Amino acid sequence: MSDLTQGARTRAGLVEAAIELFDRHGYDNTSLDAVCRRVSVTKGALYRHFPSKQALAAAVVEEHFRRWYEVRAEIEGTGVSPLTTLVDVTHRMGCLTRTDRTVRVGVRLLFTSELYEMLAGTHFASVAVMVRDLLTRAAAAGEIPPGLDTREEADGITSAIVGAQALSLVTGSEGYPLRSLWRHKVHDFQLTLKS
Repeated sequence: MSDLTQGARTRAGLVEAAIELFDRHGYDNTSLDAVCRRVSVTKGALYRHFPSKQALAAAVVEEHFRRWYEVRAEIEGTGVSPLTTLVDVTHRMGCLTRTDRTVRVGVRLLFTSELYEMLAGTHFASVAVMVRDLLTRAAAAGEIPPGLDTREEADGITSAIVGAQALSLVTGSEGYPLRSLWRHKVHDFQLTLKS
């Protein structure tokens, strides 16, 4: 096995171990020594990939970001409309906040660690760009009213998504508040298009 392949495996193993341990014990209560033991590597090997615990946590958050795009691609692959894609992506990510360890830990790290200042803006902007893109496509497909300010609408929807993620963490709620938002928003779009 090449050094590059081994390095990639070690890096992936460290990220996976961090996800598991951050989920089980929390970010503050997980040591880099514990992560190294979990993967059976030295701290030197960890430092070749991640210069700090914060850098390792940032890699976990990147995996969470990646899930958004994987889910979008999967839903778009079914051939549904842009508006349906947007609704389904937000619902699926809401469910994954509760059921998928990577998403749950990624959201928790964004809201409850020093990573908030470093990465939350990137996450929020990334979600806003995805929402705006899907709304623009929905407008082109005639799914939303013409002349709708997609930037303003995307900012509102992104705020709701971020709020839903935070609420899910704070309350441990099994419900996902975006269901109600989408029910009303899609209904309003349909009414405006008919008039």
